[in-house]
Amino acid sequence: MILVVTPNPCIDKTLFVESIIPKPKIKVEKVKEIAGGKGSNVSRVLRQLGVEVGHFVLLGGYTGQRVKSLIELDGVSVYPAWISQLTRVVTTIVDRSWQQVAYFEPGPVISPQEMNQVLLTFEKIIPSVELIVFCGSVSDQNTQTIYYRMIQIAKKNRIKTIIDSRGVPLIEALKAQPWMVKMNREEAEETWEKKINCGDDLNKFYEFLNSKGVEYLILTLGEKGAWFRGERVSWSGYPPKVASINPVGSGDSFLAAFIFGLINGKKWNECLGLGIAAGAANAQTWDAGAITWNDIQLLLLEVRVETGNIF
Repeated sequence: MILVVTPNPCIDKTLFVESIIPKPKIKVEKVKEIAGGKGSNVSRVLRQLGVEVGHFVLLGGYTGQRVKSLIELDGVSVYPAWISQLTRVVTTIVDRSWQQVAYFEPGPVISPQEMNQVLLTFEKIIPSVELIVFCGSVSDQNTQTIYYRMIQIAKKNRIKTIIDSRGVPLIEALKAQPWMVKMNREEAEETWEKKINCGDDLNKFYEFLNSKGVEYLILTLGEKGAWFRGERVSWSGYPPKVASINPVGSGDSFLAAFIFGLINGKKWNECLGLGIAAGAANAQTWDAGAITWNDIQLLLLEVRVETGNIF
């Protein structure tokens, strides 16, 4: 089983309206809810691709119960760690021309005692896990080291880990030496505290991560494609041109398809191609992670993967 960990999930609610122009009253034409957070998107795509996946999530209150139900509707097994404060809601208003505005509620504050219980719950469920994927933000300062502590537990159980996060939680996690890191250019520059402008910068950034014990790096660059690097391997991938409706979740779809290739014995360049095709397919839909194997296959034919640096 692949285990996806999401410390800060949400109800991802979309209100569809005719126009976002402010009025005293705005009629909502349709409401849609899905389980939100990067890990929710990753687990949704993995399940669509037929992968046995479990989702470890921190949940609280009636909103947490709703997130649990939404994850289960995606066909994903839920492993909840319950906390006292409510799970957040992210509300997006979108009009007929796909203009949008999003409102992000603050995440729950988690006490040190709750944090310890979360880690105990995590440790109990991982012995049968093949790979652990850590995704997204954390909700407050008390959880800044959650990935670091979980990666340490995973390593004691000889389980490989992939992390897709940013800021302090990622910097702390690097101290535990995750097996693979996936990030976008902005996150990479934030972590490195330097700009990435050329192929030499790419290699130096990888060497920076490798010096901290990271074996593999995936760097996504939006419409420009993605770059994969290991100690003796380097691949660049270029996406097809698509009409983008909503790019949210494209990086998560990329990661899920990459993992799908990985656990099915694909070569690194094939995994990269699958990831790029999935990211492009996701951009063509409104709901994050609402893609199928057929969607990926259609675009895979237009993906170009070459050895070397993307710049």
